[in-house]
Amino acid sequence: MPYGDANAIMPEMTCEVLTVVKSTPVLAGICGMDPFRNMSQLLKEVKDLDFTGVQNFHTVGLIDGEFRQNLEEIGMSYEMEVEMIKLAHEFDLLTTPYVFNVNETEPHMGLTTSEILDAAVKMNLEIIVLYHGGPIVIPSDARFVIERVGGVHDFFGASSIERLPVEVAMNEVTQ
Repeated sequence: MPYGDANAIMPEMTCEVLTVVKSTPVLAGICGMDPFRNMSQLLKEVKDLDFTGVQNFHTVGLIDGEFRQNLEEIGMSYEMEVEMIKLAHEFDLLTTPYVFNVNETEPHMGLTTSEILDAAVKMNLEIIVLYHGGPIVIPSDARFVIERVGGVHDFFGASSIERLPVEVAMNEVTQ
């Protein structure tokens, strides 16, 4: 869960990224479970700002147990994220949604495990499979996975792109 209004912060950060990046697709992280946001209006803004696409982030999918159940009960649901992704398609935005089990694969065509990979490929042979997170720390880790896991096309950098250089520098300074 974000500590602030993630959907308001995202457009504010646009100039930090989109003015520098020229040829790399940039996605907006959209908190699709936001009950106070007009998603059509937000996605139009994302499109107008020249983002390539969106991802359902922050996501309730990373939460489990009683807290997750409480969020779902008050309407801050994963289903809202699915609806945001569907709406993003109407705006012709690239979508790279987080999914967390086979049942969530169909509405999104996403990936988190080989079981989900298999289900997604059955639904769409042209799917582009990216992996993200886990033990991937340095570029050679990403290369290791790509070379050994069938069906994976590439690595989705996300926060590791901004986090890893800082971690390396901090480690070198403190040693």
